[in-house]
Amino acid sequence: MAFKTNEFQQITMDDRFSSLSPRTQRIVLNSWAKTFAEIVFPAINEERFAVLYSERSASRPNTPINVFIGALMLEEMLGLSDDELLSSICCDIRFQYALHTTSFNEQPVSDRTFSRLRERLYNYEVEYVIDILKLI
Repeated sequence: MAFKTNEFQQITMDDRFSSLSPRTQRIVLNSWAKTFAEIVFPAINEERFAVLYSERSASRPNTPINVFIGALMLEEMLGLSDDELLSSICCDIRFQYALHTTSFNEQPVSDRTFSRLRERLYNYEVEYVIDILKLI
């Protein structure tokens, strides 16, 4: 997989969040999701994770790394398992809002997403003695 930064940092006006009822929007905006979406998510430095991906531009581009890292942060903060995190990202608009994925037709995670990322991080740390996550 080739590394590519996520250019969709902002939530667009025509995404799923815009079509929610005003009440549901208010609930999301009064939750932890708004703070995460506005402060934490944009601060994730995707470039530091480029070393985990192929340098060949002809490779398939990676899924947005800031979505992965943001999801792992939410998992840790909320004490979730990988299965609970996956369900939350796919079904809970707060998670989608926090991770800027409300405009995605399909959420960019699967049951193996997080274990594959952890494996890449682990292999990099073993080879280079650098824990990329601790640099955040």
